[in-house]
This record gives sequence, C-alpha cells and structure tokens, in this order.
Amino acid sequence: MKKFYLLTLLFLFAFFTNAQIQVQGVLRNDIPGTAQSQLRAAAAPSISFSDIKYWVGTGTNEAAFVVQWNDSKNPDALVWGFRWNGTATGTDMIKAIAKEDQRLFTLLYQGTPQGTAVGGFGFDLDGQNLPGLYYNGNTSAPLLPVNGIVNTTAYNFDGYTAIDTNDHWQSGWATKGYWSYWIKNPANANFGYSGVGASSRVLQNGSWDVWNFNPSFSTVPISSTLTPVSPYAPSAALTSVMNLRSANRLNNYTNGFFIVNEEWFGHTNGSVNFLDNNGTTEYRVYSSANNNHAFGATTQYGTIYGDKFYFVSKQEADFGDTQYTPGGRLVVANAETMEKLASFNDIGGGDGRSFVGVNEHKGYIGASNGIFVFNIDNLTIGNIIPGTEGTDLYSEQIGNLIRTSKHVYAVKQGVGILVIDPNTDTVIHTVAGDFDSVVQAKDGSIWAIQQQAVVNINAATFATQSYNIPTSTYLSSWGAWTAGSFAASNTENVLYWFKAGAVWGIGSEVVRFDVATKAFNESFITIPGQQAGVDKQSPYGSALRVNPVTGELIVNTTNSQYNKNWVHIYNTSGTLTNTRSLTDYYWFPALTVFPDNTAPTVNNTFPSQATVGNITTIDLKTVVSDTDNFNVAIVKSIKSNSNSSVVSAEINANDELVLTPLSAGTADIVIKFNSNGKLVEKTLTVNSLGNTLSTVEVKKLQFSIYPNPATDIVYIKTPEKIISVSIYDASGKLVNAHFSNGQVNVNTLPKGVYILKATTDKALYQEKIIKK
Repeated sequence: MKKFYLLTLLFLFAFFTNAQIQVQGVLRNDIPGTAQSQLRAAAAPSISFSDIKYWVGTGTNEAAFVVQWNDSKNPDALVWGFRWNGTATGTDMIKAIAKEDQRLFTLLYQGTPQGTAVGGFGFDLDGQNLPGLYYNGNTSAPLLPVNGIVNTTAYNFDGYTAIDTNDHWQSGWATKGYWSYWIKNPANANFGYSGVGASSRVLQNGSWDVWNFNPSFSTVPISSTLTPVSPYAPSAALTSVMNLRSANRLNNYTNGFFIVNEEWFGHTNGSVNFLDNNGTTEYRVYSSANNNHAFGATTQYGTIYGDKFYFVSKQEADFGDTQYTPGGRLVVANAETMEKLASFNDIGGGDGRSFVGVNEHKGYIGASNGIFVFNIDNLTIGNIIPGTEGTDLYSEQIGNLIRTSKHVYAVKQGVGILVIDPNTDTVIHTVAGDFDSVVQAKDGSIWAIQQQAVVNINAATFATQSYNIPTSTYLSSWGAWTAGSFAASNTENVLYWFKAGAVWGIGSEVVRFDVATKAFNESFITIPGQQAGVDKQSPYGSALRVNPVTGELIVNTTNSQYNKNWVHIYNTSGTLTNTRSLTDYYWFPALTVFPDNTAPTVNNTFPSQATVGNITTIDLKTVVSDTDNFNVAIVKSIKSNSNSSVVSAEINANDELVLTPLSAGTADIVIKFNSNGKLVEKTLTVNSLGNTLSTVEVKKLQFSIYPNPATDIVYIKTPEKIISVSIYDASGKLVNAHFSNGQVNVNTLPKGVYILKATTDKALYQEKIIKK
C-alpha cells in the first residue's frame, strides 16, 4: 500500500512539474508546471483605445496590439493600434504593424500545421542601427528583416540574437523561454491565455492581443504599465541609410537589367551585376545588400517571379572563394532590394539548373535529377514531380522551364519536352526528341529547338511540326549546361538564337526566325570584335536575351582570356545601338534578366455586369495585358463564385470565361489574372435569367473530355465524382486503358475510334474519342 501511495505522489509530482500546455497550438509537456498559472485570467488593460498614439491600417474596426519583452529595458510593454475592414487575424495585425513601423521586427515560422508561429519580437530602442538578427552567433551573415519579418523554417527560435544588443529582443522555444499569447475580446473583462496561434485568432472590433515573453519559462504577469508607441519617425542616420538604399537600389533596379554571373570557378561564388539605362554598372549587387554573401558555385540561372528573384547555381559553394560567403544551389532574394530571403544548399539531391514560377504559391526547380516543387509562401522545397527523375549529371537532366497560361513545359535531356499540369504537378505528355530549349512566342505558339531544326508544339494536341534550319546549327546546351541563346521577342512574333561555331562554342552570328512566315535570317546580326587576337569577342553563357518592353537584343561577349567583357544592345532591325564594357574580371556572364515593373492591366472591354439566358463566353485573352511580360502567358482562373447554384463559371482551354445559367438570380464571379506572379482581380456581376437548357445539354456541360483526337492522355472534366471509366473499341470489346486522377492513358491503344463510358455519382456518360 505504501508503494502505491508513493507511486501516486510521484505521478502527481511529474504531472504538475511538467504540465501539458498549448503554446501557439502546439501541445507542450516540457514546460515546468508553474506555467499552469498562464491558464488563469489576467488583469484588464491599464489603458484605453483613446490612449493609443500609433494606428496602422485603415477601416472601421480597431484592435490593440501589445508586445512585452521582460528584458529589463524600458519602456517595456509597448502598444500599437490596428484598423481594418472585413476579416483579419492576429497574424495579419503583426505583419501590418511590423511592415509600417520599421522599429518593430519579428521572427516568424510560416506554414506550420498550426499556421504562422511567432518565434521572436524585436524593437529598435536607441534608433542607432537597422533592426536585424544573427543566427547561432554568425556575425558574418546578418539577417535583415523584409517588411519587418525574418523568416525561419523550423522551431529554432533559441538561436537568434539581435544585431544591436541595446534593442529589445526576445526569442525562444525550447531553452530560453517562449512567447505566451494573451487575448481579450470586447465581451471579456480580463485577458485570457490563448493556446492557439495568431493565424487562428480572428480579431474583433475592440479586441486586444498581448505577446508576453516568459524568460527561462518563468511566468511574468502582464504589465500594469502599457506604453503607447509614438508614430514612427526614422532617425537622421536611418533616414540617410534608407535614402541611400532608395537611390542605389529601388530606383535603379527597375531601370535597366541584371546579368547573372557564373563567376570565376575555383575563386569566387556566383554574383549578379546591374546595368542601369543611364550607363552606370553596379557590381555584385546581391553581395552589397547582404554583407558579402554570394550565390553557389557556377550560377547559371536567374529569374524574377512576383516580388522575388530566384538564383540557381550548379553547386552549393565554390570553396576556393575566401571573400564571399556562399549561398547554396538556390538563393531567393527580394527583387527590389536584393535582400536575402532564403538559401538552400540541397535542392533535392542534384545540381541546380533552372526555376519557373507556377502560381503565386509555388514554383518548380529544375535540377540535374528532376523537377522539384517549391513553396513560395513558406520558402520550402517539396517533392519531386513523378516522371521527371534523372540519374546522372549528363543524362536526362532538366534544362529550361517555361510557364504558359495552361501548362509548364520542361526540357529533359535526351528524352524530350515534358508537359506538366500545374494544377496537379503531374506530367501529362512527353514530346519525344533531343531538344535543347523551349520558348513561347508572342502569338502564344510553343517552340523548341534542336541542333538542326526549330519545332512547333501544338498547345492543344502537343502535335509537332519541324522546320529545318537551312545552313547552320544550334549549339547543344547539355555538355556543361547553360540556359542557351534561344529567345523569343515580346514585341514581335520572332525568335532569335546564336549559330553554333564552325569548330566549337557559339558562333558570331544571330539567327532570326519569323514565326508567322517561317522565314530564317541566318545572318541577322554579326557581333563586333571579330578581328584576330586576344580581344576577339565570343558570345558566352546564354549570350542573348530580348528586352520584353523594347524588343532590343542584349548580347554578352567575352575575349579569349575571359577577363574582358562587353554588353551589346541591338534594336529590332539588328542595328547596334550601344556597347557597354565591364570592369576587367573573369565574370563569365551566364544570363540576362529583366526587372518586372508592371502588373497586368484589365482593359475596359471587360464588362462589370452581364445578363445571361444561355451559355455565354467572354474571351479573356483580349481583355488583359502586361507591358513587360507575354500577354499570352497570363494565367486566368476563377477565384470565387458567390452563388454557384445560379450560374456556373469556368475558364476553358481557349482562355474563355464560360457562363452557364442554372437558375434565376445574381452571382458575383471574381476572375484572377496572374502575370509572372503579379496579380489583378476583376469582379463580374452576372444576372442569370434561369436555366433554358435541356437535360441533355446540361449533362454535356457537366461532363467533357479533351483533347479529342488524342495521342497519349484523355482528360475528363466534371464536377461530379467519377466512379469508374471504361473504353470500348468499335466492335464493342472492352480494351485496356488506365484511368487515374481524371486522366485516361490511351497511349498503347491502336489508332481508331473508341467509346468512353464514365459512371459518376450522378449519371452515366458516353463519349466517342479518336486515338491518333
């Protein structure tokens, strides 16, 4: 009996010593039992909303935001106000205030199963330094907040310290303490502990949020002295720094172009230079913005998508570089400021090749061993796309990637062009062949290039038509992979590339191909500096890209010793208009990248209202444009339908909005246009007169198959749940065809006519299909 009592006492002691408590939605049993007091109500606020001096945001709703550091620095518990309309969360309030008040900064782990986790808060108390953090004592790699946020991808909050030790800063999770979260809604007299995180906290008009740090897991009451923060006014020193940033970065980075550099292998990691339109060249702009950080070894690719710049290197580091800190195979930076957002040594086990933005939430990383999904929201690398795998650096590696309005096209060495459905991240077709690169022309047509031909790929059926290059060839991109010189114009319906050299390497002439007439001009441009000697010029890297706004060709050349580099600019007639010489160095220029300065614009031909009594289509291709991107590549999607029982809305394969009346009433259809990661939305108010279709016609709208005729895959589109799918030949015999995820594989079927029968949870459908 005594033993039983002893065990009971030990159990109770363990329970109260390490009580379970939820911290931002995470159940913790490692926090001392004294933290149980956190679950009890705290005092009411010591000030009112009328005392708050600094309000962020606009709207009729108001909430108070408090951060209490408990670090013996005063003033401690600081208060801001937040205004909004509609629905807002605690996370929305944190981000809005941190973005506007440049003294406040926060460490966030975004994308956890519980939403956004708050790891730390800081505040520039003395106004002497820009807010920022060190991780694990690495003072050579400061982490500067972007819009007030330093992002992390793990619960590693204990490892962060402030650059300025005089600032407020507290962070922790496992060893140093943790941030407890307290809330008060208007109906509550006192604060109450919140076990959920800020993402789950829906603000109310008149509510309070308090973040109170528990150092060493010791309970600290909410302070009776809450200090309203004065509106943000930067110090003279900070104003000088910010003005310098604005002059040297924000303005110039929208008025010129970037050149991504491999850099000198064995000596320096990759870099990027910026050439403005006024004749000034800024060297290593990423390193300048990030305390001598660089990219990985042999940086071959860069692209801007949305507000981010993605740099891809073949390897994680050039270990011969003693001056610059390597950044890994993938580096993500703010496209306007060049400030680092994330870097990755490992991108899935292979070497880096390319990157393409898919939508505002994800992109694809091309690598030597396949294509990997990248989460743009959380800046994390996901899984490989099945069917894209490669086994060797020089066999079946991935090359260039492009995004059209419907698909992603990826070049796979020795295999062909992979067509990927961006909604499901699946390979839906392979255009077999030995290709080097792929582009989309101004008219929307898809073109791939081989050594001796350009090949048109039908965007609907994926059928191909080859056009032999009359007298020259295209240099293979695969030996030591480069992005290649194959490029399309956004101002004319033409393609460009460099001839292969007579012996090896890239030649000295640019080929121009007219997409409409299929005419070749194999001597459109001959680069200067062709005299014999050490300064004879040769194209290097991708060598050629086309300015999307002006149609000008940007050509990069180097001499035989690679220490002299030139940038030549040609107009659309092939006339040389400008030459820029770079500072002598072994830059090894890889690729020219142009800033994305404009968002898509929807013109006034897009209606704000429509009355429909029958099926109505609106051509979305003609209503939206983007001056510095391909109009044909703008992705159109239905964001929301306020009343789907009144009208059905979908966007078909021809980028047409199809409105089908179902019953009488009104619905608001929100259309989202995504141009290279920049978004615009338009609302169409639809007045439906009611369903005038027959039952057969309604069923036909609810069930469709495409493409038809087909060669490999037939897609089934229906809002209904598919129970089974069967294929029958002309004699009525059941044939073998695999069905999965709305796709029927007919690749192995002989050419001919077949009947597809599909059973859904609502009906039986029968359609004729033709296998080509």
